[in-house]
Amino acid sequence: MANFSNTKYSNIARPYALAAFEYARDKEQLQTWKAFLGSAATTATDATVAKLLNNPETSPEKLYELFSGVLTSLLDAERKNLLKLLAQNRRLMVLPEIAAIFNNLYAALEKTSTVRVITAINMSKEYEMKFAQALSKRTGREVTLECEVNPSILGGAIIHIGDRVIDGSIRGKLTRLYQSLTG
Repeated sequence: MANFSNTKYSNIARPYALAAFEYARDKEQLQTWKAFLGSAATTATDATVAKLLNNPETSPEKLYELFSGVLTSLLDAERKNLLKLLAQNRRLMVLPEIAAIFNNLYAALEKTSTVRVITAINMSKEYEMKFAQALSKRTGREVTLECEVNPSILGGAIIHIGDRVIDGSIRGKLTRLYQSLTG
């Protein structure tokens, strides 16, 4: 699943995500809520939908109708209520962050972590396995790697673990060196 996290909305999204998570956990509906929030986040990040979300002339009712129409197969009364609440408060744009926080809470409950690793070149499968094992040992959780290649980092790696970022890239080190010399 894509990582929708946008720290700009973390403080707004956290109470919604926590309430949804606690409700889903108590009702044993974590998987269905995870699927719903993932789909809702994908909907909110669509370019056309994002324009509507940012347009003050689009009424909350129209936005709710749009989301409930797209997500109809995933809705029940509680999920409809969440969409209505977010629409009324003009907060549907925080759905990607709500989904990301919900997924982090779910992973913590399951003692799993998805770690995003960005490298300049592809890692071999053998190295990926060793890296995941080392992270699992260090974190005490089962680790799943999401590997990306971005040649612009020049070498090394950028590692995203939850909301922490470890920048061990050569580009990052050069940037920090430059800043210390000029700052």
